[in-house]
Amino acid sequence: MIAVAVVLAALVSCSAMAQQSNPLAVPEVALDEYGYFTVADCPTTHDVLEVRLHKGEYCIDKVEIYAEGMLMQSVPISEDDAITREVVHFIDANFDGNVDILIGPGCNREYSALILWDREQELFARASNDGFTVFNGDFYYDPERMVVYRMTSSSAFETTGTMMVWQGTDLQSEETFLQVFDPFQYDYHHVTHRYTVRGYYSGDDVISTDSPNDIGFPWDRWVITNYNE
Repeated sequence: MIAVAVVLAALVSCSAMAQQSNPLAVPEVALDEYGYFTVADCPTTHDVLEVRLHKGEYCIDKVEIYAEGMLMQSVPISEDDAITREVVHFIDANFDGNVDILIGPGCNREYSALILWDREQELFARASNDGFTVFNGDFYYDPERMVVYRMTSSSAFETTGTMMVWQGTDLQSEETFLQVFDPFQYDYHHVTHRYTVRGYYSGDDVISTDSPNDIGFPWDRWVITNYNE
């Protein structure tokens, strides 16, 4: 009877451990003071998943995803994507509560691949990301509002911020913020004030102002904190 009880206890223990091994569990990420996180904040290891990168002649051509040592899925990567940096981050990029996998850069502008868990298909799929192939340090993820911000400098005279939302595996642009540093460049960038928030697709100005105090969330983070206007 004692031996049987020990065996049963061991089976229950193993069963409990198996139930806790969730391959889609999202590792915890520490948010910054604004409630955002970046790729650099996301861990490179997972309690259950392991990602193995297969390198072709010039760059990564296949991503193999293992769950507790068993091959879960193989995701092909086109050589045209030119992904060369063998860095893996585990991230909930689309805020659905399931882990996603980022292959590529953390703080540089090399190409990357974002592999999202598709709940409808129950498999991993490449994000189409609206033409953006880099998910590096320029991207800020806001889990509270479930949006992604991207800050870029397209010239020496202005900085552009874009707010994006997920539509399936596609990252769609919603709104932009333009900050012009040189007043003589206003006409060139078709803005009448130093700060302009406009609809991404409509092009209509939501706010045009010279006072950073008029700029609301989320753009006030970059205007007031980073540039001390």
